[in-house]
Amino acid sequence: MKAFQFNQNKVLVPSYFAETDNELTSAVNNEELAAYASPTGKGIIAFIDEEQSIISEKDLSNQFIIFQLSDKKEGAAVLESSEVNPDIEGSEEQPDVLVNLKMQSFHIGDDVKINKRTRATMRINIGKDESSSNSYFETVFWSIAAGLDLYNKTKNKPATPKDLKADFKEAFANRPIEIPGGLAKMTFEVVKHEEPKWWQRIFNFFKSGTGQVFTSTIGFPAITASAINLVDELLNKLDKSDPEVLFKSRPLRLALSQKAKNDYTSGNERIKIGALTPGFCVLARGKDFLKLINANAYYYPTYGKLVPENVSNADLVAGNYNDPFKNVTYVIFRIGMKATKLDPTFNYGNTDF
Repeated sequence: MKAFQFNQNKVLVPSYFAETDNELTSAVNNEELAAYASPTGKGIIAFIDEEQSIISEKDLSNQFIIFQLSDKKEGAAVLESSEVNPDIEGSEEQPDVLVNLKMQSFHIGDDVKINKRTRATMRINIGKDESSSNSYFETVFWSIAAGLDLYNKTKNKPATPKDLKADFKEAFANRPIEIPGGLAKMTFEVVKHEEPKWWQRIFNFFKSGTGQVFTSTIGFPAITASAINLVDELLNKLDKSDPEVLFKSRPLRLALSQKAKNDYTSGNERIKIGALTPGFCVLARGKDFLKLINANAYYYPTYGKLVPENVSNADLVAGNYNDPFKNVTYVIFRIGMKATKLDPTFNYGNTDF
């Protein structure tokens, strides 16, 4: 099986059900199925495939899931995307959404072995979902390939979460990601491996007298699925570098505006879809789902880490606390969004927002 493989039709749909029935309750009680009681005690979150079936716990294990960090002190600190309501309203005048992604930090779980030769390759695709109400634009994706140096040679230890950061807008020459209709499809993959000879030539890591760049990115704006497959063929040369998949990708469908959500569901409350709002989100593996949604955590940008609420600054600096996320591999993204109206006859250049 190839490490990187883009299958845009094999969609995973995280679904929040406020009202439950016997079938859903039975799924929650079945330890082999990916269905969970909401931490608030109200409703059930289930992960459903393109055939409208709840997938297995095993299939969800290394699949990436998107969580939104709440901007309120009250209530759940971490929300699964199906529990999120879009902040952007959207309208006929501005039906589309511009997106900017910044990787704030990448926390590698202590259970992942890191040595001097350990590297990782990340691949993200985000673009218009084919179910979008926008018919003026073809279905294309903004694809990011990133190289991560997971070992800090200067300090002779694994890179810290704050070492691994990137502004993906720079990889696209300061162009925002364009999502026609505001309905997005996103994939995310990370493969850990040793460094092959060609890898440094693809990802340029610039060294200075004061430190080292740990992340290098390449952006491919507005490319088709067939073009993404060519990028995958290049990345799959990692096969001889002892690759280990940290995240495997199955596309998630996400509404970035209320209009996109309503257009897709037609207002039917029984049709479920994930959503995102501007702010901070967490990408983590399905096997860590319960740890995250049950966590009363804060994000500390200075350290690039999620930290339990009751930890003091002194204990945080000293590392003197029981870290429930010690073996959790997760990525923190900051997302900027803006409603707009894309013009299919105009070629966008450098657009700042």
